[in-house]
Amino acid sequence: MLYNQLHDQLTQLTTLLQKLTIKQYTYKSKYLANATIGEHTRHIIEMLQCAVNGYKTNEINYTNRVRNLSIETDVNLAISLILSLQQNTKQIDKQLCIINEADYTFTTSYYRELMYNVEHIVHHFALIKVSLIELDINIVSENFGIAYATIQYKKSLQKV
Repeated sequence: MLYNQLHDQLTQLTTLLQKLTIKQYTYKSKYLANATIGEHTRHIIEMLQCAVNGYKTNEINYTNRVRNLSIETDVNLAISLILSLQQNTKQIDKQLCIINEADYTFTTSYYRELMYNVEHIVHHFALIKVSLIELDINIVSENFGIAYATIQYKKSLQKV
């Protein structure tokens, strides 16, 4: 289930990016403090890369992640990194450590961090959707940017 959700999100993002022009990808949204779809995409990619790379080192540091600003303007690079993540996220669960900005260490697990990323991606999808609405581009589903649990809850209400 977790991998299905993550894979679906990454597929949705790739599909969206394939439909955008570079002008749309780099458009500075006035409703999002001039943030771009490219910036949100970079953030999604880099946070997930932290979890995947942390699996190898047993340590995740979201604060001190590598920031590749080229992702913000190079949609093909973004797509290629997303495809790589889709191929490299599936691992068995194990205990990891998170180090935060104050160098506090917390115990977590790989699956917990993937779930965090799934929820984090939903948040950024909602922000991306704001940019799409501002640009008057209707190319994502109505559920884009809505949490899986919310979608399931709304479906349950329709059955009543």
